[in-house]
Amino acid sequence: MASLVVWASAVAAAFHVAAAWQTKDPWFDKYPETGRYLASDGQKMRLPLRLASHETVLYGAADMAEVMKDFEEEDFTPVSVGGKAAIQVWFNNFTDTDCGPEEKQNPYLETWFSLPVTPKSAPLDLPLESPMSYMVADPRALIWVHRVICGAAFNDPVPPMGAISGGREVWGFPKHNKLANIRSGYDGNFTSFHAEHMGKPVISMRAKLPEHTPGVVTVPQEVETTKDQCLTPRWSVKQTRYGQAFKATMHISPWDPKTDSIEVNREAGEYGEMLSRWNFQPAVKVHSTDFKIVAFKPSGWLEKNSCVRDANISL
Repeated sequence: MASLVVWASAVAAAFHVAAAWQTKDPWFDKYPETGRYLASDGQKMRLPLRLASHETVLYGAADMAEVMKDFEEEDFTPVSVGGKAAIQVWFNNFTDTDCGPEEKQNPYLETWFSLPVTPKSAPLDLPLESPMSYMVADPRALIWVHRVICGAAFNDPVPPMGAISGGREVWGFPKHNKLANIRSGYDGNFTSFHAEHMGKPVISMRAKLPEHTPGVVTVPQEVETTKDQCLTPRWSVKQTRYGQAFKATMHISPWDPKTDSIEVNREAGEYGEMLSRWNFQPAVKVHSTDFKIVAFKPSGWLEKNSCVRDANISL
């Protein structure tokens, strides 16, 4: 019998008919609404932004010289792990978000790649002690999101377009304005993700779930960054510094070329061109079905009192 493939559209179908925010995890109650942002497309985005998801994340190495070509005009530099740039590729199946109309649930699909960075005045070189070394947790490192593409879950373009407009305008996330065609799902003990953008395949990933891999390490995590520990590129959309909070059960195992595969098309826009040219090589895979994220408004937004105090001006 052919194995049952559950694509993201089918997984999320039960959520599509539900109204408004559905995730009732009390963790989100710690972060009440502080305001909203009215984006250029007319959508109102709650702040802090909430997202619940299934996540597959690959951690690995890239050629430092190639990565540095894309940081020539930036004020930050990639963290080095054994002489390589430490890269993360995220495959996101967002099942519940604040990206869209308040009266409906707003799932969408997305992939980004990111990396730890430091100011160029304070480069950070870390040793490669094991594949886990690429999961940089040094407090001196900042979290840099480099490129993002978004796609609709079960043909609903409203949430991903809300994520694009709000993400670009509030945080400066380098999200391409054109939607990708993305499929994501499970096939037995495997997870897969396929993205096409502007008529070309961009990235495909298939991996055995860490939960079904010998030697898996399961780690519950709850982290809140400083208010300015995360940032975006200066010259892609705009640079902001912001904070985030995360909570998830992380299943972690080494990447295994015998069971796992990834393909990146160098001819498919900035996302594919950069990640392929960087020669990204996965070393660790992470999977979570209860991933929760809260993104706070950028730290550069000054309230009236802080403007007076910090800039000594009258408002």
